[in-house]
Amino acid sequence: MRAFVKIIIISLIIFISCDKGLSPNLAELKVGFGGTITFIGNWNTEANQTHVVLFKDPLLSVEDFNVFNLKFVSDTIPTGSQIHNYSTNDNSLIANIEPGEYSYLAVAQSKLNYLTLNREDWFIVGVYYINNDFSNPAKLIIPEASYVENVNIICDFNNPPPQPPGGLNNLLKIYFESQNNKVIK
Repeated sequence: MRAFVKIIIISLIIFISCDKGLSPNLAELKVGFGGTITFIGNWNTEANQTHVVLFKDPLLSVEDFNVFNLKFVSDTIPTGSQIHNYSTNDNSLIANIEPGEYSYLAVAQSKLNYLTLNREDWFIVGVYYINNDFSNPAKLIIPEASYVENVNIICDFNNPPPQPPGGLNNLLKIYFESQNNKVIK
């Protein structure tokens, strides 16, 4: 009889405490963001990898392109995509997303088969802007305990965005300076 009472009590505790099971509403909200990337034009056939990248601070110099400033690198975006949905909750190579303000969200391509933190190895093909203001990259603000949706980026291969310092223009400048030719600005 005692065993029967114990079984009833344990059953009631389990039944009552597991009322909603593994309800998604009870799951911890993961801070992050996601959206859609739209690609316009023809992909660079020499690009071996394409990623969404997020930097905490603005990229004002080559030194800002560093591992301490880099907060997110997505998994590789399939070459030839016209539309690609992404989320920081999906597979990523680097994911250090916390609530706060981020200064530079972009889509970057490289001709290399491996990741580097050399700015000259990357070409920016799309930047996060809001309200059709293409004069400056938009700040991404992630509130406490929030997932921000519709963080959309357009990559127009025919009209790429301005490159942050240290990229292709910097390499050309160094090359022409070394050749004692006219400096490209």
